[in-house]
Amino acid sequence: MDGQYQNYITDLPTLELYRYENIFKVYKTDNNYFFYNIIKNIQVPKDLSNQIFEVIVLNENIPFTTLSYNLYGTTYLWWLICIINDIQNPFDINNTGKTLKVLKREYLKVVLNAIKQQLQ
Repeated sequence: MDGQYQNYITDLPTLELYRYENIFKVYKTDNNYFFYNIIKNIQVPKDLSNQIFEVIVLNENIPFTTLSYNLYGTTYLWWLICIINDIQNPFDINNTGKTLKVLKREYLKVVLNAIKQQLQ
């Protein structure tokens, strides 16, 4: 079964570039329902240089969506922060004093494209 990315399907709304849903292809059932294959495992490529990351220490408990906005200007990259830091529960925001590795803003498109290629 071949899928397409949502932004190429005219029956569905266009998504912002950094939405989590953009890395998964959309499939259509025989009953004309659309679905994502979210079973695939998403990983940040292991061969990335540490120079594309920075380390931050959280001074307060904040949701990952807020942290994403503060770092990247969009709430939609919360999932990338969680994947890079192997955070299994993004709803646990008891993170004061936690040290996180985050992707530098200028490398976002390169890493997101590498993740998309991994899922092909």
